[in-house]
Amino acid sequence: MELSPEAAVVMFAVSNIAGPLLTQLLSRRSTKAEAAVEQVPVLQQRLNALEEQESASSQVPLLVQRMETVVEGVHEIKTELRVVREHDSVLRLMEQRMRAQEAWQAEVRPQLERTVRETHLLMGERSARQIQHTANLVDPQKVARPTP
Repeated sequence: MELSPEAAVVMFAVSNIAGPLLTQLLSRRSTKAEAAVEQVPVLQQRLNALEEQESASSQVPLLVQRMETVVEGVHEIKTELRVVREHDSVLRLMEQRMRAQEAWQAEVRPQLERTVRETHLLMGERSARQIQHTANLVDPQKVARPTP
């Protein structure tokens, strides 16, 4: 296949223009690739540093959260212990009052029983006197006669 002189001139012109253009494009691409390759370790270091900061910052709040949880638990336990102590003191006071009342009842019971016996006796005597008084007030003749 033979080329015409015009085609040869066009190919020569294109090769003179396209050759340096392609060479320049390829050199730019290789320069960018080399620069990217050179930046990989730097970027990797930055990424590692950011990950460490993030993990450190995320660990601190977790630790702080755990400490806050522990502190809240301690406060709850202290509150519950305070309530238990208050209930315990109230219970002891009630037991002391109950023992005092039982002791008082033990001391008073014999006196109360004696007073009850004497009261029954006196009430019986009073009732007997009232009946006698009523009987004395009633006219024996009215009692013997039936009423019309």
